[in-house]
Amino acid sequence: MARPTANELWRLARTPAYILRALLGLLLIALFIFLGHWQWERTQDALASERASAAVPVAVDDLNQVGQPITNETVGRPVIAVGVYQPALQRVVVQRELHDSPGVWVVTPLRLADGSLIAVMRGWLPAVDAPGIDPPSGEVRIQGVLQADESFYKGAEQAAGSTVAAISQQSLNWGPAARAGYVTLQSQVPDAKPSPQPVPVNAQANDVAFPLQNFFYAFQWWVFALFVVGVYFRWLWLDAQAPTRDEALD
Repeated sequence: MARPTANELWRLARTPAYILRALLGLLLIALFIFLGHWQWERTQDALASERASAAVPVAVDDLNQVGQPITNETVGRPVIAVGVYQPALQRVVVQRELHDSPGVWVVTPLRLADGSLIAVMRGWLPAVDAPGIDPPSGEVRIQGVLQADESFYKGAEQAAGSTVAAISQQSLNWGPAARAGYVTLQSQVPDAKPSPQPVPVNAQANDVAFPLQNFFYAFQWWVFALFVVGVYFRWLWLDAQAPTRDEALD
C-alpha cells in the first residue's frame, strides 16, 4: 500500500467530515489549554500563599490597608497587631467543629491605633455561654495568621443577635473602618484565662513545598491537547491510506 502524498492528505482534510473533526479538535485543544493554564495559576497561587505563610510576622496594618482586599501573597501571612478588643461588636460563628465536637468560633474586632478594626478569630468554644466568651480588657498584643473572608457562605447575612454563619465583612457588619480578612489568633499578651481553644490554621507555616498535584494537573491537560492533534493526524493518515472502492474491486 503506497504512502499517501501531501496533496492526498490535503484533499482529504478539506472534506466535510474532516473539517468537522478539525473544528471539534480545535475546541478541545482550546479547552485543554485553558484548563492547563488554570491549574498552572493555582500552582502559582499555592506557592505564593505558602511563601507568605513562611515569612516573618509583620504588622497587620502594613499589609491590610483599610478598604482594600487582601491578596494571594498575604493570605496565610503571620501578622502581629496591638490594640483593644471591642466586645460590643463581637460575633459568634455558629456550627463550627473542633476535634469532631460541635461548637462556635468567637470573632472579636481589635481596634488598632489608627482607629481601624481587624477581625480576630479568638478560637473555639463548645457553646456561646461557655467560659472564655468575653475578651480581655485593655491593650493586647496578638500574633496570628491573616486569612481571607470565608466564601463558602457568600452573601450570608447577620443572624439574630450576634451570631453569623461565616466570617465576612458583610456578615460581621462593622462598617468602613473594618479591614478585609481576619486573623486566626495563635498567641496573645497578656494572656487571658479562661479563653477559647485555638483553631488550627490551614496555611503551612514551615517549609514551602512545591504543589506537585496542581503542576501535574496542568501538564496533564496540555498533554491531552497534544493528544488531540496526534489523533487527528493519525486518522487522516489512515483514511488516506485506505483503498478506494475501485482499488478494492481490483
